[in-house]
Amino acid sequence: MATLTLRREDGRIVCERVVVADRAHRRMRGLLGRRHLRQGEGMVLRPGWSIHTAFMRFPIDVVFLDADQVVMKIEPNVGPWRTVSCRGAREVVELAAGECRRRGLEVGDRVAWASRSSGDARVSRHTRAHEGPGEPAELRGTVLVASSDQRFVRLARYLLGERELEARETTVDRLVEAIREPDLDVVVVDGAGDVAQALRVSNRARAARPEVPIVVAADTGGRSPGGLRVFDRWNETEELLADIERLLAERSAAASGLE
Repeated sequence: MATLTLRREDGRIVCERVVVADRAHRRMRGLLGRRHLRQGEGMVLRPGWSIHTAFMRFPIDVVFLDADQVVMKIEPNVGPWRTVSCRGAREVVELAAGECRRRGLEVGDRVAWASRSSGDARVSRHTRAHEGPGEPAELRGTVLVASSDQRFVRLARYLLGERELEARETTVDRLVEAIREPDLDVVVVDGAGDVAQALRVSNRARAARPEVPIVVAADTGGRSPGGLRVFDRWNETEELLADIERLLAERSAAASGLE
């Protein structure tokens, strides 16, 4: 994703590093999965006039801009599970809580976007030099999400898709059957409020397909009685995704060693 700098017309910086979310899946994902937003970091959703903070872990400042880049409305310190909107806005900027006050940004200010220098711009880990304009990224693996909670399934699809991973869906009670699909790389089992049941089903699935690694998430993270890491499905998404990436890398290395 592109990274821009947001400035006032007089040149004063409002936010040094603003990630542009200009596609549907990027706008839907927003800041989901992040533990915090640092000062000087932000995201702009374009086009946009309304946002929600469902599943967010931290408060943010929300700034609505019109077509002329004039600040129409500022909603400071918006906490999780809120919805804010501004009719007529063309862009929504999400900043760390308190940034508008700290930077002196006010309704009526006109701002401008500036491209960041190549030395400052942070290149996405998914960018590939061989991809041409508009060419779809090659999928790097397939993850089966076993869950009966469509909220978690949708969240998983967004986050996995952002990392160029295919997400497939099944229910926990059908996992032992679904894991037999030949081209699966990793399985995520959503235990929701019943970790014990998730672990029992995971053990049966491992017995049916021991070469496919399984990751368990639930409403409460921690360690299972057997020492297996259980990820908090709402508050440890970054850690969950990092573990999936690790397992994919290990499988890829093992496959290369067999060639």
